Amino acid sequence: MTIVLEGVRAVLFDKDGTLVDVEATWGPSMAAALVALVPDDERRQRAAAEIGVHLDTGRLVPDGPIIAESNSQICERLGPILDADPNDLLAPFERELYAHARTCVAPLDGVGPVLDSLKAAGLWIGLATNDGEQSARDQLELLGWLDAFDSVVGYDSGFGEKPDPGMVTASVERAGVGVDELVMVGDTDTDLGAAQAAGCRTVLVHAPVGQITPTVRIETLAELPALLGL
Repeated sequence: MTIVLEGVRAVLFDKDGTLVDVEATWGPSMAAALVALVPDDERRQRAAAEIGVHLDTGRLVPDGPIIAESNSQICERLGPILDADPNDLLAPFERELYAHARTCVAPLDGVGPVLDSLKAAGLWIGLATNDGEQSARDQLELLGWLDAFDSVVGYDSGFGEKPDPGMVTASVERAGVGVDELVMVGDTDTDLGAAQAAGCRTVLVHAPVGQITPTVRIETLAELPALLGL
């Protein structure tokens, strides 16, 4: 039996792990940022272990902090190791991180056609990411997707960080729809928790079910248009 989510007028996507390849994009970028910012090898190794990246390979630790946490949260972790105020660390960390991410941002398969299908159907499309808003916009533009999005919200947009519901609530308001008319598409409990706290339905993609059960789970993003009855 084919499941169809009825009454959806707006789709809110997570970015990393949902649209963008986290491993290929943020693994090398995080490793390069630490190399640039931390001259002491022992502290650099401790910092890498704390945030979940292998310096030599640029690989990410499964379910490590990088997967779902914002840069401000990551700097909170790094501050004690580097004897730095996390607030002072954030700007140089993001400067190095984003410079490298622009050179290696990698899409997941099939995203473009899905966005085209949703747009052609007249659906509102938004992004809610624990990445910075400008970084997210830059990546969407590099991947040729920015024009598909009606709204882009990051951890620094003033609505809080997932799993708090602020980004989702703000997106519902921007879309001009009822909370039951927006669906959140993501790959982590962080995404599902934010959406459920806001009262929205959820679609889990590219990941097994974790502690939070989604409204629907799909294996690939290519299944989304049919799920929405398109």
